[in-house]
Amino acid sequence: MSADTDGLGAEIKMKHHRKRGKNAYMTLEACFIMPITIILTAFLLILTFYLYTVCFLNQAAYIAAFRASLEEGADYVKEAKAEEELEKLLQEAFISLPETEREIAVSSSGVTVTLMTEWTVPGLAVLPADVGGLRIEASKEALIRDAPAFIRGARKLASIGEGG
Repeated sequence: MSADTDGLGAEIKMKHHRKRGKNAYMTLEACFIMPITIILTAFLLILTFYLYTVCFLNQAAYIAAFRASLEEGADYVKEAKAEEELEKLLQEAFISLPETEREIAVSSSGVTVTLMTEWTVPGLAVLPADVGGLRIEASKEALIRDAPAFIRGARKLASIGEGG
């Protein structure tokens, strides 16, 4: 009888030992795997916001330069059009941008729009060192072309090349 009860006791101890092993695994997961998962998720979100900001500034700079290059008139008219377009585009940003420096240059060949901003990375305040932020700069140029004159010139060049 004692042999049966010793076997039953050993089996109970084994089940209890397996249960403690499962609890230890859950503790290990909670200590290591969950924080790593949360940190990686936060990093991916921050990276996504950063890339969005870079893409948005590049797109806004090009659209403003392109629309200003289509404007008829003197250089100051094109510069005003670029400033107006930039104002509209920057108000439509999904993520609010901090102080954005703007630089618009108009020449006889094209319109260049440069946008610069300081993007502070969220969550870096917990670090002991002053990391600061990332400087994002987007510069785009759109050439000013008189389309009909450009087409006439290309046709003339083609006819000269053909011997005519």
